[in-house]
Amino acid sequence: MNHAIRYKGLADKELGILVTRGAMLRSWSACLLLLAAAVPTSAQYSDAFVRKFFPTLFAATESSNASSCLSKIFTDFEMKKMVTVDCDKADGLDHCRGYTAVSHDQKVITLNFRGTKGKLQLLVESDQTITQQKVSWVGGGAASSYFANAFLLIWNNGMKDDFLNLVHKFPDYDVWIGGHSLGGAMAALASSYVTGMNLVSASKIKLVTFGQPRTGDVDFANAHDSIIPYTYRVVHKNDIVPHLPPRGLENFRHHKSEVWYNNDMTKVDFKECDSQESPLCSDLHVDASIEDHHRYFNMYMTYYGLRDCTGDPSSSK
Repeated sequence: MNHAIRYKGLADKELGILVTRGAMLRSWSACLLLLAAAVPTSAQYSDAFVRKFFPTLFAATESSNASSCLSKIFTDFEMKKMVTVDCDKADGLDHCRGYTAVSHDQKVITLNFRGTKGKLQLLVESDQTITQQKVSWVGGGAASSYFANAFLLIWNNGMKDDFLNLVHKFPDYDVWIGGHSLGGAMAALASSYVTGMNLVSASKIKLVTFGQPRTGDVDFANAHDSIIPYTYRVVHKNDIVPHLPPRGLENFRHHKSEVWYNNDMTKVDFKECDSQESPLCSDLHVDASIEDHHRYFNMYMTYYGLRDCTGDPSSSK
């Protein structure tokens, strides 16, 4: 096109302004391209993000009414389905639990799993994890038979159908998966399961766990790390559970990455170790603290959930 004809009738001053603005737009476009190139391809750990959402999402697994618990803290999370199952052969005394929820403001579907419930379940869980043969896992490697069985019972008793319905209704939503303690192990299995079964793209998943025990063998850890790009195991100071089963026993190994808070977790002070078993994070000082296992981000996970997310989150009563 002839620029003289295109700009016919424009005063020289007006034409000069247009040219200047065009140059500015081209300059801004170049700057934006440079900024986009500088953004890391892998998502970074954010204390603000994890602290805001995940403690309450996990505590709600302890509540008899997770929907009520969530609504007291958030305005944008809707609990969809809670599933509670007998997860071992302890005559119905042991139960495992998980629930689905959705947030349209955050554009996210969540899968949340409850931790170990009581000393009896802890004993059964520990015994079966160590003494029973691991089971092959869909994402690769082998996992604790107890953790795998617990997840699959929840998944096949209602969580699967609800999750698939949510993914179908909201195909553009991300998926947050997480849990505390035993719930963390089930969450890790869930993340590799839904991607391994091609139910959701791994790029949509954010896996966050608190006090997660070692869940599978070396091959499982390697496969997990190759599949799930956003995965963080948060560890509170001397929490003993992430050191169980002991490193190397029956070839158990953590997947990466660990985020270690060597403090009371009331402030933003943590160390990130982007490896499976780093001597620079919680392995630096192994202690037998069960108290640190119960408290994450200054919340006593079990009791806050049992109180339906009311009162002082740090209270153990």
